[in-house]
Amino acid sequence: MQKVPIVIVALNKNNLQNIMTSLNLDNIKLLGIITEINSNNGRQQYLYYKDISAPVYPFSEIGEFLKEGKSFVWLINGYVNGFSDIYKTKKFLMSNGISEDNIVNFNVAGNLLPYWSANVRYIEKNHVDYFATGISYFEQGLNWRALYRGGGRGINLSSSNQDLRQGYLTAKYVFEHVKPGSINFVLIGLTPYSLRYDNLKAFTVSTKNLQYIWVLKNSQDDSRQGQLLQYFINDDFKKSFLETTAEQADLNYEKIKIGLNKEFSANALVTWEDELDNLTKKYFPDTVKQNVQILEEYIKLCLRNGAKPVGVVLPFAKMMHDNYSEELLTSFRLVISQLQKIYDFKFIDMFDLPLDYSHFWNMSHLNWKGSIAASNVLNLVLHTEKVLPFENLCKMNYDFFYNVSKNIHKTSYNELMDMVFEISVKKIRRKRKIKVAFVVDDASMWCGDDIYNYFARNKRYEPTVFLCLRPFHRNFDTVVSEFHHGIAQFKARNINVVGIEDPNAEFPHQDIIFFLRQPEYYGKNLQLNALTPETLLIFIPYTFNISEWGTSALPIMNCLWKAFFETEFALNFYDNRCSTGMPHGYYSGYPRLDVFFNNKENLKFEWKMATPNAKKIIWAPHWSINSGVKYATFQWNYKFMYEYAKNHPEISWVVKPHPHLLHSAIEAGIFKSAEEVQNYFQKWNDLPNAKVETGAYYHAIFATSDGMIQDSGSFIGEYQYTHKPMIYLTRDTQIFNELGNELMKVLYRVDGKDFEGMAKLMQKVFIEGKDEMYNARLNFFDKYCNYQKANGMLASEFIFRQISKEFE
Repeated sequence: MQKVPIVIVALNKNNLQNIMTSLNLDNIKLLGIITEINSNNGRQQYLYYKDISAPVYPFSEIGEFLKEGKSFVWLINGYVNGFSDIYKTKKFLMSNGISEDNIVNFNVAGNLLPYWSANVRYIEKNHVDYFATGISYFEQGLNWRALYRGGGRGINLSSSNQDLRQGYLTAKYVFEHVKPGSINFVLIGLTPYSLRYDNLKAFTVSTKNLQYIWVLKNSQDDSRQGQLLQYFINDDFKKSFLETTAEQADLNYEKIKIGLNKEFSANALVTWEDELDNLTKKYFPDTVKQNVQILEEYIKLCLRNGAKPVGVVLPFAKMMHDNYSEELLTSFRLVISQLQKIYDFKFIDMFDLPLDYSHFWNMSHLNWKGSIAASNVLNLVLHTEKVLPFENLCKMNYDFFYNVSKNIHKTSYNELMDMVFEISVKKIRRKRKIKVAFVVDDASMWCGDDIYNYFARNKRYEPTVFLCLRPFHRNFDTVVSEFHHGIAQFKARNINVVGIEDPNAEFPHQDIIFFLRQPEYYGKNLQLNALTPETLLIFIPYTFNISEWGTSALPIMNCLWKAFFETEFALNFYDNRCSTGMPHGYYSGYPRLDVFFNNKENLKFEWKMATPNAKKIIWAPHWSINSGVKYATFQWNYKFMYEYAKNHPEISWVVKPHPHLLHSAIEAGIFKSAEEVQNYFQKWNDLPNAKVETGAYYHAIFATSDGMIQDSGSFIGEYQYTHKPMIYLTRDTQIFNELGNELMKVLYRVDGKDFEGMAKLMQKVFIEGKDEMYNARLNFFDKYCNYQKANGMLASEFIFRQISKEFE
């Protein structure tokens, strides 16, 4: 070629310097540059570079060039609103008589080019297990962190506008430069328009794709566009490409992703139709046959080299897939299904994966959040399709499974978890000793000795109670004191207990963990991102479920091997609220309450009696003064309750404060310090007819009492197993679920600020013994709470049987 007369159309004038440094000035005759400038009062403007003095014109003068420029080559660079600006400019030039062969996309993009070429260098020098090709959706939408947590190394060789031919040539180059059989699988990035897409025809080829000219030695790009690009690019630019090294690789394009990671914006909202329209312009039906042949060759190339070919379509935003061409989708999927029948070819179609708009930065490109979500699902399917060993799923952390559960149908998810759990059960079944952990953050929430003893008496199991000091309560002296008191209580009852004060402490591997609360209450090594299905998780909610507060969207509920609930209502409640249902849930009853069915006559407690026949009453104030469920009325009646007790020796009192009350009363300003709190409760202890009890093992107090007055949550249900009367102190912020509302109907209730009403009700119900609600409570109990009648056994036995039968 002789020097070619060219005109540069710079849609973004900030790119001019980059354009000039990329051009081979020996091969061009620069006639002019058209860009966004002011007319400068009619005076000619110039761009000076090396020996070139190039005239610069505003867009308003493009008409003069169009009259004379039929034989010129027009280089378009940059964009204003998006990549489609280049296509629109090409269309404008063609409509004014410029031949398509004389229009070149010269969109120099130097940021990805070195990473792509460095990744190619890396795959030549280092072992990798898999690689990916594909268009820009894949350079941004694949995330190795989420994709292959089970081990191995992958490399992303996707690139903007990479069509099927370029992806195939990339793979061919890789297989020619790696050890035979070393690649386990290849992700072939596809879109619904892949079979009708041709990079050159779509006019989106750019210097990002010059990689195929001089890196892919087997690429025979003899097109007019390819010849011009080779002719116009200078040696310095080519040399900078060739000098990239493996050490510069960015296997996951993380640096690129960070730069491109955007939030869904107003622009994305108003331009979605333009984006859809731009995609339709890439459809060239006459290329389908050629692209099907290329894809078929790509599949055969992988199989010949011992790599599993996996076609992947990443998600598009809902607005796109709702308005996509149905004919295009149908024909694309038909071709794919035919290839699957002929070859060992896997296809993973996530086109309409239900991701909300927070996962995208426009309608077709995933952001960082979306790349993790989609790659999590891709990872899952690679395992279930046996591209990756299915057993590796047991090494994924539970956080992975929780995130996946949000993006696939619950039936598919639960079937998956059944298979994962079965692998772990089989592995644990082979052990001589099965380690069982009960994780508790407060001894008062302990689910009961009976369930522990079932495991302790069986030689297959090695149970341990781990009492964990809550990370966010470590600075409260009262909480720390209760923590150590709880350890002493467990030890006194021959429970194998380990106290954990440091939230960063290592947690020994356990085969089974019983959680009584969600892991957020414990240290970092008990979080879902630190545990895998090699440890089976069981949930026994510590609280009796009567509240509408904080009871539904717990991530742990999507990861449970088994869950045991105190009532059938609670089981159904969680089954309806949890996104995956409760397929491993059981109505077992409450193991803490087993004692009230058969051993309560053996429970002894020493009350402080000021008079021989004193009524034995429990006052159990809740902690939620200004936060949480906001049940507490302590802030209004704590002085009244003390004075009432002091003036009524005919009642013997046990004060059973919720363990959180000790510091929430300080936070609420009721007391100024822990010392003031302790002084208050010491005044109760100093009374001849009262004592304060904290911690676990309150069954004897319940069993030997005559009644309770309180504003707590779980105690409302638990105390029903004594069949004793209860006075519930109300406030207008208390909200209950359906079971709680039914229970309220059989309790004596009075406003927690109505001291006169409280006194009258205590006189009637406790002192005079007029329990008019007795039969109504028994009916409620028999309908909702009698789990021994429902299951034919107590809760501890039921739970142990359900678990132990798995390991026989």
